[in-house]
Amino acid sequence: MIDSNAANHEVFQGNAFPDLRVLYPDELQLLFSSADLISFEADEPVIEEGQKGESLYLVKSGQLLVNKRHEDNVYEVGSITPGDVFGEASVLYQGTAGAEVRAVDDCELYAVPAETVHMLFDSNERFLRATTQLAERRAAASALAVNPVFSTLPMAVREVALYNAKYVSVKEGEVIIHEGDEASFMFLILAGRVEISFQHPSELDSKIVVAEQGSGDELGEISVITGYPHGATVKALEPVRVLALRNACIAAWSGRYSDFGYALYGQVYRKLKENRAVLSAVLDDREARDMTINTIPSLEDYKLKHHL
Repeated sequence: MIDSNAANHEVFQGNAFPDLRVLYPDELQLLFSSADLISFEADEPVIEEGQKGESLYLVKSGQLLVNKRHEDNVYEVGSITPGDVFGEASVLYQGTAGAEVRAVDDCELYAVPAETVHMLFDSNERFLRATTQLAERRAAASALAVNPVFSTLPMAVREVALYNAKYVSVKEGEVIIHEGDEASFMFLILAGRVEISFQHPSELDSKIVVAEQGSGDELGEISVITGYPHGATVKALEPVRVLALRNACIAAWSGRYSDFGYALYGQVYRKLKENRAVLSAVLDDREARDMTINTIPSLEDYKLKHHL
């Protein structure tokens, strides 16, 4: 519910909203004049996952939770408190929300229209850069939290991963991983969807699509376990943003954190079984096995290698 047509200028003074410190006085005035004060009751959704982003929100009072759906589960991936901003990714990329934001208790928020935010992006490169970095960190933290492998790592390790990894943007139709390439990175999808396919072994102009994956899913992890070059091609079906993590880091975590090591092995074995099932419908089962589950080392050999 909107309580007023414009935000109270005094509320924005001082350090109430740290993310606005990079704005100049005239830019702040533009923000003040367009912001509306909105109230939400406890347990009321402010943003639903998949909803078109139309505003940047600034929290005046109350607490909110961020929940993200992945496969058949819903994960609590963060909280938002007074002084925080949210909704930045949807506004920045002019897309849909990647998670739900729900009020824990009665909340008051300032809603700044997306049009105003883009005007500020155009006038202040520092604000654009800071907002982009915030959106990337939040997307990566959410993806790590819902991923069945990375969620087993201690939060401190996941935070270190966010700062040591590379953020990569891929256009629709571009290839992220080429079948047969040497593997140096494992990827985590932050946004967008990809297609995973195998080159048909006897029909050189044909491919066999085995899966599609999206936000929160990992790519390239099979090569980490098998030690072989990438066995499949991964192509972006739409604009995709990924977090690239060096295989050396993945291998180190596998030996240091047993839950992570076992989760990674289990995820790879599951994917190889699923790929085999799809390939067996097109190829001889022995050929399908050689391309998939026959490439993975035994669990005992894996445990021995990583001292699990």
